[in-house]
This record gives sequence, C-alpha cells and structure tokens, in this order.
Amino acid sequence: MSTSGISVEARRIDALLLRALYGGSKSYWELMREGHAQTHHILESLQGLLKNELVTYDGNRFVLTEAGRRQAEALGLDRVADQRCETCAGRGIILRPPFDRVLEAFQEIVAMRPKATPDFDQGYVTPETTVLRLALMAQRGDLAGRDLLLLGDDDLTGIAAALSGLPRRIFVLDVDERIVGFIRDVARDRGWDNVHAEIYDVQDPLPETLRGQFDVFFTDPVETLRGIFLFLSRCTEALRGPGSAGYFGLSYLESSWKKWRDIQRGLLDMGFAITDMLGAFQDYQLENIVAQGYPVAKMAPVPVGEPDVPFYISTVYRLELTEAPKPLYTGRLELGTDLYYDDEACVTLRRP
Repeated sequence: MSTSGISVEARRIDALLLRALYGGSKSYWELMREGHAQTHHILESLQGLLKNELVTYDGNRFVLTEAGRRQAEALGLDRVADQRCETCAGRGIILRPPFDRVLEAFQEIVAMRPKATPDFDQGYVTPETTVLRLALMAQRGDLAGRDLLLLGDDDLTGIAAALSGLPRRIFVLDVDERIVGFIRDVARDRGWDNVHAEIYDVQDPLPETLRGQFDVFFTDPVETLRGIFLFLSRCTEALRGPGSAGYFGLSYLESSWKKWRDIQRGLLDMGFAITDMLGAFQDYQLENIVAQGYPVAKMAPVPVGEPDVPFYISTVYRLELTEAPKPLYTGRLELGTDLYYDDEACVTLRRP
C-alpha cells in the first residue's frame, strides 16, 4: 500500500472518531465500533489523536479536547449528524410477524444454551440479530419452503428458523458437540422432525449425502483467508446449483479491506454474484474480553474495562449462484490453529 493510501485511510478513521466524540464522550468499545476499519488501524488513529492532544482519556471515557473540537469543526464534522435510521439502526430490516413472536420464544431457548468457548472461536450474536437474519432471508425469498444448511451454528439460527415454521428442512453442522446436542434436544422436545444436527469438522470433506442438497446456506465463519474459503467452499458444495443462495458474515475489525477484496474475488471465482452487503447488521455479545486477555483489549492505548456496548459488528453478505458451483476446496484440508488465527485476528483468543 502506498504512503498516500495509508494517510487517506488514517484521515478517514480520524474523522470518524472525531465525529463520534464531538457528540459526547465515548468508551474505548464505542470507538472500536465507530472506527469502521481493521483494529490495528483504529488503534493507530486513536493513539495519534491522544499524542496530538486532540483527545484525552479520563480513566473511563475518551473526550475531545478544545483543540480536538476546533479540529472537528474545521473539518465540518459538527454539521454531520448520524445518518442511520433510528428504527432499524441502518439495517433496513425490522422484526414484523412472524419474527417478532419468534424472538420472544427464541430468547427463552437461548437462555439455556451452552456458554461460548474460545476453543472454537465462538462469540454469540444477540438473539435479535439471529432473528433479523431470518427476516432478511425471508424478505429475499430464501426461507419459506427452502432447504436450509447452517455451517457452524452456535448462534442457534437453525432453532430460530424452526420456530418460524417457514423452512422445509433445516440441517446444522457444527464441530461443538455441546451445540449439536442442544439443538437435537430442543428439536426432539418440540417435535421438529425437519431439524437435523450433526457433528462436523470443516477441515473434513463435506459428507457426500449433503452435496447438492440445499437451496440456501448461512454461515458465520472464521476470518482467516483460507479458513473463510474453507467454510464457504463446504457451503457451496452443498448448494443445488444456479439460483441457490448463501449468507455469511464478515467484520472489519479482523479483516482489512485488502482481505475483503481477496474474499470478494474468491466469491466470484466460486460462481457467485454478490447481491447484497448489509453493513453493521450483526451485533455480537462478547463477554470477559479484558479478563481473558483478548488482543483487542491488551493492545488498547489506555487501561479499559469490559465492553459496555456490542463493539464487534459484522456485515452480512448475500450471494447467489449464477453457474455451477466451484468450491475452492473439496478434500481434507488440515489447517490446525491457522484456521482461526492470522496477523489481523484481534478479537480471537489464541489458544496454546
């Protein structure tokens, strides 16, 4: 990347942070949410603002100095209000029937779900986010009467889908036997004979019985480059063919724009058109980030407390196959810890 490119990106992030702070003091986690860039770049901007005395930290929250206010006003940021819709938070989707009722029932179920574990890079989205996924899929014609594959489902999107009564078949693949067991128990107790869950390691080939059997997939994969292509390849192999659709989440805190471009190129190579990208669609409720020593907390330029807002958010992509599926990986691919970690992983806890 050229020096001019870096300075342009840094100026953009500076402006976003200054604009956020012009409206009032903000916590570290609120600024991580507002920075709209990879974690390292947000941290560089924040450190620069502190060094140049445009921002101060009072031990709890960041505040604009008088010099920072003048800088924000010189850039015209005082005239730029938050443009996001207050009703839908910029998603373009709100919960109407039947999904408002689905959320009620779903919240009772997820209260009994196993705790998230960093062993599988788990971090649950909010219950509302899970149901909003389904509302989006229904809006695009990808839920009612469809055969749905969930690859990795610690968010229990399959259970929420079953509560809606809309998909014809729901099949969950997950490496965590606790999640698989929980889904099976709920399906049995509710009499859902169209819901199935199996233990599956994405590094293994997709079972032959699942290839070409689904209309739609949803996955919220790891964000290493080979890891995300592995998840998407397994899902692609499961689709019936042209006209089939897929959904996945991608953050910017753990994925630079260069990685985004590489992923988008891979999607085109696999036979997909990218039909939708809904930014800041998914909110994650991550707990004990500081206590467990996640990099995003350890790298903070000041001592910080546990998150006070859902700081980790991701964009939802919708894909549609325009030709025969071309997965990038088909056989066994042994990645080990490289499945989860790369140099951009800051909200992933590295295990021994």
